[in-house]
Amino acid sequence: MKKWLPRPKFIYVSPWLLAAATGLLVLIVVTFALSNIQREKSLMTNAMLQKAATLYRVIRSGARASYLSDLRRGIWQPDPWSDHVQRIINHLSDDPELYFLAVVDGKGEVYAHSRPVMRGQIINVQIPEHLSAKSPGGQFIFRVGEEKGQGRFFEVIRPYIPFQSIRPPLPLSLFELHKKLSAPEEENLSGPFSLNNTWKDDKEYYIVVALDMKGYDRALRRLRFQVLMLSLAMLLVGIGGWLSLAAVQGYRASRRALHEIQAFTGLLVSKLPVGIIATEKSGTIATWNKAVTDLIGIEANNSIGRKPAEILPQVLADFFTVENSTDDLSVGGGREVRLVVHGEELVLNCHHLVITDRNGEPEGEVLLLSNMTELKNLEKEMRETERLAAVGRMAAGVAHEVRNPLSSIKGLALLLKGKFARQSNEHETAALLIQEVERMNRTISELLSFARPAPLELTEVDLQPLLEQQVRLLVADAASDNIVFDLKVADDLLPVAADQDRLKQVLLNILLNGIQAMDSGGRLTVRAWNNPDNKTVVLTISDTGVGMGKETLNQVFFPYFTTKSRGTGIGLAISQKVIADHGGTIYLSSVPGEGTVVTVELPWYGVPAGHTLRED
Repeated sequence: MKKWLPRPKFIYVSPWLLAAATGLLVLIVVTFALSNIQREKSLMTNAMLQKAATLYRVIRSGARASYLSDLRRGIWQPDPWSDHVQRIINHLSDDPELYFLAVVDGKGEVYAHSRPVMRGQIINVQIPEHLSAKSPGGQFIFRVGEEKGQGRFFEVIRPYIPFQSIRPPLPLSLFELHKKLSAPEEENLSGPFSLNNTWKDDKEYYIVVALDMKGYDRALRRLRFQVLMLSLAMLLVGIGGWLSLAAVQGYRASRRALHEIQAFTGLLVSKLPVGIIATEKSGTIATWNKAVTDLIGIEANNSIGRKPAEILPQVLADFFTVENSTDDLSVGGGREVRLVVHGEELVLNCHHLVITDRNGEPEGEVLLLSNMTELKNLEKEMRETERLAAVGRMAAGVAHEVRNPLSSIKGLALLLKGKFARQSNEHETAALLIQEVERMNRTISELLSFARPAPLELTEVDLQPLLEQQVRLLVADAASDNIVFDLKVADDLLPVAADQDRLKQVLLNILLNGIQAMDSGGRLTVRAWNNPDNKTVVLTISDTGVGMGKETLNQVFFPYFTTKSRGTGIGLAISQKVIADHGGTIYLSSVPGEGTVVTVELPWYGVPAGHTLRED
């Protein structure tokens, strides 16, 4: 039988554990996706803030550079600071990512704008109170706005301090002025560009940088799509793994169920009392159960893998062709064959089946063998019993009709006997006539006893004293014929339920038959013991006489069958009927020239009649 390889224990996990693992995987994937999207948003926001800060620095530096350029050209009454800022904004407005760029005051009035037409107009800018030009440097706010038809934009608002114009005469040389103006703001603590320089205008100004978020949204959508695809892939991998584990677990359960079914089927096939021979598609024998071995005496080890024609008797091998298929499993169906095994003839009921697949193609053949020998013997015995019953009923009727004239004949014979002298021939003839009439009357009584036996009066009977009594009655006559009795009874022999008078009749018939079978003397052995398996007492009476052949042995229980020159042949028939009425069994075994053994089984006292089992 194929051995199943052990599987790793981690495969056989609980479905609830797999469900928890799947839920945890979903949670991890969702957290990972949200974290990636949030991180990307943060990076892109920082990038736009850096760009806004860069634009802010460009505007400040560019406006100063524009103002210095005017001073270098000798223009001492330059344009207002807003014009210089507007020039720089005009250069920056070509940036495709710039939605708009403006310098406004606290009320939203535009001083410079990426769309010059907006200068002087009021725009809606929400500036918090804590954001002021007097606040420490570097403060800003940002928000995401949306304009109908234009989409979203990223807006950064930062305080802006315009520079103050310088009036002639120049207090410094041009070289010194350039050096001073070119110094960093944190070092330039005085002069027109100083952060701490007092701006005479009371207004507060702000630079508003609005960046178009179309690229941001596209990148974010692309990121979301990528994260979604990655998450789906991870989920599919996880679910696929879960389904694989579930499939493996289902496969394990199915394999276990299949293994149990195979084990049950194998046990069932091996224990069935019906012989089963099955062949594969190749025609070799694949199944051969114990019942076949018991029937035909061939072991399964010598049969598996061989062709039926190589191992089976021809009458059985001929079944393994499609033409001989019976396909009939009904009771009494199939075909009967007779087979001689070890010198004994068996009657087998054979059913041949062809196993086909869905397309009707042969996959193998099965031959079922049922031993019908005992059933046939029982049928034969039943028919014989019915015949004998009919004969018995007829004999009973005849016996009644014969008894009446016999009574008249006996009466006349007694009358004649009394009229003649004791030593005369007529007296002896009348006496002989009376003896023959009495013999015929006894025969008729035995016949009536066989045909219509009296009801049994069952009591608890101890066989040991009963056997000893019967042996004592016969031992004297047997000794004259050189016959020795050997009686052995088990010490713990249990009582039986029997009619003592009828049982005495049976024992006497069997013992007399044994004595009469030993004309030249011999040994008559009587044994009695308990049989716990069948809950019976077993009694055997064996002689060392001439024995019987098989043909004679099969007829010993027939009424009026006898091999003796004198005898009615009804003793064993009556004995069999009496034992059967007691719920027991009687059977003979004999070997010609060696002797005969009569075996009687009677149920223990208290065991219902018919409980005994017979195994020949």
